Order: sequence, then C-alpha cells, then structure tokens
Amino acid sequence: MKLDNLNIREIMNQKVVSREYKLLLQKDLFIGDEQQALKKSQEFWHDFSQAINNIVIGVKGDLDEIEDRRIIRFYDTDEYMINSNSYILRERQNIINDEREVTLKFRHSDRYISQDRLMNRGESKFEEDIKTPFEVLYSFSDTQKISTIEKLKKMEDATNLYPDLADKLSTFNGQEIIRTVGVPIRELVVKGAKFQIRQEPKLDSKCALIFWYKNDDKQKNPVAVEFSFKYEDINEGYTRKVAQRAYDVFQILEKLTSWVDLKSDTKTAYIYKLDRLTKC
Repeated sequence: MKLDNLNIREIMNQKVVSREYKLLLQKDLFIGDEQQALKKSQEFWHDFSQAINNIVIGVKGDLDEIEDRRIIRFYDTDEYMINSNSYILRERQNIINDEREVTLKFRHSDRYISQDRLMNRGESKFEEDIKTPFEVLYSFSDTQKISTIEKLKKMEDATNLYPDLADKLSTFNGQEIIRTVGVPIRELVVKGAKFQIRQEPKLDSKCALIFWYKNDDKQKNPVAVEFSFKYEDINEGYTRKVAQRAYDVFQILEKLTSWVDLKSDTKTAYIYKLDRLTKC
C-alpha cells in the first residue's frame, strides 16, 4: 500500500494517549454471582487503596459499578496467522442491545515497530500497556462498529475492515478461514474507583476490574480476573513525578500477595492456550 506524505507524518508522530497497568488477581477469590463479585471487588479496593494511600494524592470512589456486560470473541486462522504477527482481532458484543464492535490491535515492545500501522478506520489509540514484572508493550488499536449481521469468516472480511492488515502479515490469503479462538467469553467490567497522581493540572488514574467467564458455563467461576489502572494525556505530557508515582503504585500492587496472581497467563494468552488444548 502506497503511503502519502500525510500518512507518513501521522505514523511518525503517534503519541501515547494513555498508560495502562495490568495485573491478574486470584480468580478463585471471586467465585460467585454478580453481587458476590462486587463484594469481593470492594474488599480488594479497600486493601489496595489503603496500601497506596501514602503514595497517591488522593483516593476516590469504590469498585462498585458494573459498567459493561458483553460477549468477547477472538478471531484467527487455524494456524494463528493474526496472533503470530503480534495482532489480535477481537469482537465485543453488548449483552443488553447486541451492538457489536471490532478491534484490531497490534502490540510490540518496540515503540517504532508498533506505531508503523495505518489504524485510521474507526477510533484509533496508541497506548502503553504495562504488565508484571514491569514489561512494557506499545499497543496500537482501532475500533469500529459493525452491524449485527456482519460475518467474520474469512481473512478478507478482516481486511475489508482493516486494509493495512494484508500488508503487515507475513503471508496473506484472503480466502483463508477465520474462526472464534477458544470459546466466547462473557465479560463483566466493574469500575467506579480512581486515585489522583498529579495535583496541577489534576490527573486521576481510573481503575477497573475485568471478570472473564466462559459464556457457555452456567457456573459462576471466573477464568480470569484482571485489575487495571490507567491515566491519560492526549499530548503525552507524562512527567517524571507522575510516572514515578504510578510505578510505585504498581510495585505495591504486586506485593499484595493475598490478592494477586503473578503466575497466571494474560487474558489473551489464556484464550489461545485454551484453543490449542482443544485442538489436541
């Protein structure tokens, strides 16, 4: 695909609009229905907020608001062509109104490799993802809404949504079948809490708990529970003090051994591992 000068400048000037820190919690602590999950979420927030109280400027709210209920599906070929090229192709479907959105995300530890994408079809974001033990990945993603009847069955369906993808894959066959990886996931997103990490201008870090359940599982056992906090600046104006404060918070989070699970796979790794086990 030929790039004009404007597109080249856009690629070269991508700014990190948010920095998000992620860590898995012990999922067995959150077994139960939604009310029990919320109760445990608030218990975790109490312990976490107490632990960081002397580092942050202030703490506000609680993890007590269910913001999203949705079905998550990941798509790939049988040979995992998408994921093996450091992409993920993910669909989110709102459980309440069936609205669908598709996200293509590329993640890489090298910023300049990650930003060299044409992600301008829908809502694009260039972000920094941090996971334990402070491993940094630069994430370039694009999200767009699709109709309730649109199908994702072949690679050409994906490249119709994201034309740049065909040029970035090591091999590409538009007729190659894509399918749901692993199983559909029922996702519950709990928010409502934040902590302040800059005085002037005020900057808050917003927190969330993400619960994953197998959608066809009638039990109430989450397969993953992830806690995250993130702060944003569209101009990438992250100072040393802000970054240091967030770093210190993450270090404390890792030490909450009664809650965290430092050995679990990431959510995406879990879904791909499940798929490989199913194929065996």
